[in-house]
Amino acid sequence: MPRKSDSTSKRHGPLPPAARIADHRARLASSGRRRVEVVVPESDVELIRDLAERLRAEPAESAAVRAAVASAMAPAVARTGMELVALLRTAPLDGPTLDLERDRSPPRATDLS
Repeated sequence: MPRKSDSTSKRHGPLPPAARIADHRARLASSGRRRVEVVVPESDVELIRDLAERLRAEPAESAAVRAAVASAMAPAVARTGMELVALLRTAPLDGPTLDLERDRSPPRATDLS
């Protein structure tokens, strides 16, 4: 709710809309917040609103929600060779057969003289 001192001036009357918006955005910025507009399917509107509300909640609750969303959005990490192969096979360029066998032939003789 806007404070009376923010939306009116004793000498000049009410502030114009652009000045009120600038004042509101300055207050948001000073509190470490920003306005964000997103376009989502209509079925997700309530979900996004609920998510934003939870992120604005108490620090402990917002931290838990932030961690859950971050882990759900994190890309898969391959830790072994087989996981790497599986990750590469899920890539959109999966089509050509890749030869991923290691060359096990003995090393060549190298003359370093």
